[in-house]
Amino acid sequence: MAAAAQRSLARFLYYLLGLCAAEGRMGLFPSKGPVCLLDIDGTLAITDPLYVKAFQDLMSAEGVEGVDEAWFAQHVAGRVDAAVFRDVLPGTVDEARIAAASKTKDRLFCARLAKDGAALVPGLAAFFAMCRAENIACCAVSNAQRGGCEAVLGYVKKHCPDASTVIRDLVVGAECARAKPHPEPYLVGAARLHVAPARCIVFEDSRTGIRAGVAAGCVVVGLTTSMRAADMLEAGCAVTIDDWTEVTAAFLEGLVG
Repeated sequence: MAAAAQRSLARFLYYLLGLCAAEGRMGLFPSKGPVCLLDIDGTLAITDPLYVKAFQDLMSAEGVEGVDEAWFAQHVAGRVDAAVFRDVLPGTVDEARIAAASKTKDRLFCARLAKDGAALVPGLAAFFAMCRAENIACCAVSNAQRGGCEAVLGYVKKHCPDASTVIRDLVVGAECARAKPHPEPYLVGAARLHVAPARCIVFEDSRTGIRAGVAAGCVVVGLTTSMRAADMLEAGCAVTIDDWTEVTAAFLEGLVG
């Protein structure tokens, strides 16, 4: 089956699943209103500085110097580990070496987060409080490894208590058949919340994530933590925001209404 036909079939199946939820057959969430699919790094917390340090330590051990913010933006930001390490590791690179490097990077990042913490994007706690009050479900969707995802979500939940109730699930791109920029992670997120993609509002900070959300048929909101608003709109975002203080129930309803 051609790739375009496969994508169309997948979106149709998830759409049917969303219709079932809308009819109330699953009975898990409210039948009306938006749901939110949340990228993690750069969207909930500013974690790039921690990842840069983790890559500096890892690549230095591989004999690669010059790892800085610009290197990270060029080689890493928004990409899944398998693609990153296939490109940046020196010498012969096989699947075992990629897996080992990914595991080491994840361990280094989690240790940095535990030691140094991370800045949360302003307004995040109030956003989750609003979602809880309005019964708006969320699912986290990330290209990072599960260890890093769970560490950041744990940190977020520690500082934003309502996040524990609101975030219903986690989709890890590396565990999908195809990671972002393929739409599969966001289609899986929509299915996990039992809604059609058109009712999902994706929050992203990277071009890779924006492409995935748009291809999935979701409404995409860009957070300008790492990209210019104009570039995010050009990439396919419906709207951009500076931080979570701009997100209200009416704002979300207006996007899917």
